[in-house]
Formats: sequence, structure tokens, C-alpha cells
Amino acid sequence: MRLFLLVFFSLVQTVVYAQQSLPVVKLTGNFGYDYQEGTVSIIYPDGSSDNNLSARIKWRGGTTNTEEKHKRNYKIKFSEDHSFFGLRNDNNWILDAGQADVFRLRNRIATELWNDFATKPYYINEQPKALSGVRGEVVEVYLNDEYRGIYCFTECMDRKQLKLKKFDQDGTIHGTLWKSTGFGSSLMNTLPESYDNNQPMMDVFEAKYPELDDLPQTDYSTLWNAIKFVINSNDDDFSNYVDEYFDLPVIQDYYLFINILGAIDNTGKNMYWAVYDKQKDKKITPAVWDLDLTVGCSTLLQYSEEFISPEYPLLDPFYLVTRLKQTDYNHFNQKVSERYKALRKTDFNPDNLYSRYESYYNILKQSGAAEREEQRWSGDSDVYGYEINFEKELEYIKNWINRRIAFLDKHFQYEDDTFISNTTYQSDNPNIYSLFGQRINNLNQCKSNIYIINRKKVFIK
Repeated sequence: MRLFLLVFFSLVQTVVYAQQSLPVVKLTGNFGYDYQEGTVSIIYPDGSSDNNLSARIKWRGGTTNTEEKHKRNYKIKFSEDHSFFGLRNDNNWILDAGQADVFRLRNRIATELWNDFATKPYYINEQPKALSGVRGEVVEVYLNDEYRGIYCFTECMDRKQLKLKKFDQDGTIHGTLWKSTGFGSSLMNTLPESYDNNQPMMDVFEAKYPELDDLPQTDYSTLWNAIKFVINSNDDDFSNYVDEYFDLPVIQDYYLFINILGAIDNTGKNMYWAVYDKQKDKKITPAVWDLDLTVGCSTLLQYSEEFISPEYPLLDPFYLVTRLKQTDYNHFNQKVSERYKALRKTDFNPDNLYSRYESYYNILKQSGAAEREEQRWSGDSDVYGYEINFEKELEYIKNWINRRIAFLDKHFQYEDDTFISNTTYQSDNPNIYSLFGQRINNLNQCKSNIYIINRKKVFIK
């Protein structure tokens, strides 16, 4: 009996541990801007672990990777492929610190939203597993036994994630991939006069596949020609040929996506552009990246208070969208509006958007990670001295989402048709009107089921 009780309580403790703990990633080694040898251990909530996996590790990032930064992002390269948390099998992984985000998980949540709703790339029938957003797991990180806080352990955005076709042994290039590291020509209203396939960069675009480590030359031609077309084509040519250059259904979704999130740092910048097989099709499609400065992220106050406003004007992610709107290519404006109205009932519903943040907050709170992160990093210069308080930030996010969606509802002329029970309202409610503006005093004496209640159209069962 005693043995049974010991086993029982051990199982109970394991279940409680699993419910209240995040996975823990332990890094061992001395790391900097260049790859250094180290080890990675992962301890899972059920008590199992992967111990002392050999890896090369370095700091990563752009503005998040300057000398004075403290909560570093890490790039990890294992000596062989591994699969963690049900994600892809690979040797390349990223630890994302959410460094500039006082909620730490804006990037993870925004990417999951994109993965859930966005139209798949144009070649999805040939590559049904292609993903234009990375997946990840929220973890807690220790560096040489020092607590470093909440991170996201994520896949890389690369040829493998997008399932682009590899180059041939003779050097013939098929799939191509570029990352935009700044604004410049990524806004598609300027372009360098020429490009050099022997260089790792074309203006703000970095060649990610093929890289110069892969082949003697990379290939910018498809991207360069597409941007040149946007800039130089007349309206007739633009309308006739734009769908040959760009994956427009995905572009449409990206336009809505950055406006839902107020993603001012993702207009041209912080994106990937991919071509599946340039030998067959020159069409390029976008992939998302680095979405931590979204949903009114407070550190944007360092640039402008206007940037965090839920009523910030609609963003055109690049000149391509501006031209699609101006020419109303293939009824683009109507299609965007219809797409918004359809998604407004599902993924863009403010309660559904908010629940994504709330669900992660509950995990952080129950595991104790929220409190540990607040104690470790609140007031740090990485967040410009701001307080890290997850509960306050969650309330701020809820308010921001509600105001942003109300702003977009007005722009897209969305009417929230609500279905309710007539027991919800008293017959003397002064805010119930017919569709003709007549005040309704007694619902039971009315033949109609559709009313205006508190300025919303309502169907009463």
C-alpha cells in the first residue's frame, strides 16, 4: 500500500510539474558575434531531457545585437539534425529573446496568427508542407546556469521552411530567397540601377538562397525585375502583368495582417521574398519575420508616440500595394474589404485576437515564468527602462486590439451582426430601434427579428 501511495504521489507531482512548467533550455559556453563551440540541454515539462547536445552558437539579430544589448538572441547549429517540440527535423534553430517587447511574445503570437489565416503560397499544390511563417515553443533559458528568461525556440525561415526547389548540381538555380534588412528598395519605390550576383547584398536585400557559400554566384534578377516593374510600368501594363510577378492573394493577406497588428516595422523591412522555381515561374511570394514591434509595443515610444496608436493610419507595406489600390487591379479594394469582413468573424474577431495573448499569459503566470522575467529584466535598457509587468501589458493589449479593430471596422465598413436571445433585453430598453429608426417598446409585439441595438444590427432569436 505504501509503495502504491508513493507511486501515486509521484505521478501526481509529475502531472502538476507538467502543467506548471515551461521547457528549459540550458546553454553552456562563451558566445559572441561569431560561432563558438558549446552545448545545449533541453529539459521537458514531463521530466525527460536531451542533454549536452554539441552545437555551434552565436549572438544574432540586427539592432537587437549591438554591443550594449543584454538579453541576446541566439543562433544554434547542431552537428546533426534534431526535432524538438514536434517541430521540423533540422540542425539550425533560433532562440528569440523578444528583447524589445515587454510582453516578450508578440512575435510568436503574430506569427501564429499568420500561420493560421494566411493564404498559402502559389505553389502549395506542389509543396503542401510549405510554410511562410516559422513555428516555435516558449521556453525558459539558462546561460551557464544564469537565468536569462523567457525565449521562443523557433525554426528558421529558409529554403527548407518554404520548400523551395534546390539548385542543380550543374549550378542551375531554381528556388531563390531574399531577406529585407531595412527599408530602402524594400518599399518598392526605389531600386539600384543594377545588381551584382557576386555580392551578398542588393541594397537592403540579403541573399538567403542560394548564398555565396552555396554557389559562386547568387541571383537577384527575379526580385530586381519585379520591383522595377512596380516602379516603371504604366497602369495598363501593371494591370495586365502584375499577377505574373507577385503572389497577389498572399500580398492581400499581408496588407491586412500588418494593419491588424499596426506593424510599422514590417513595411518592406523584416520580410522574406521567395520564388519556388524561377525556371518555371518568376512569381515571388512573401514570408513573415520579426514581428515584435506590433500591437502598440511600448518601446516604439522611443521613435514616436504616433506609432503605438491603435488609430494609426492604414499602412501600405510597399509601393506594390499602393498601386494595386490606385489602379484597383481586379477589384483589389473590394476583395480586401470582403476578405477583412470574412476574417473579422473568425481570426480577426477582437476576442479571438486577445485570447491568443491571454492564453500565453496564463501559461507564463502559472509556470512562474512571468514573475521571473519581471524580476530579471524589468527596467533594463533593452526595454528603455520600462517596467515589465505582464498583467498590465495584457490589459493594454486588450484595449489596443479593441480600439484597432473598431478603427478598421469603420474603414472597411464592417457591421457586427450579433445573434442574441430576446431575454437579454427588457421591453422598455430605450436603445432598441427598428431598421427604419422607430423606437421599439415591446419586442414581443413585433414581427421583425432584426433591430438596431446600441447602434449595432442585431438578429434576435
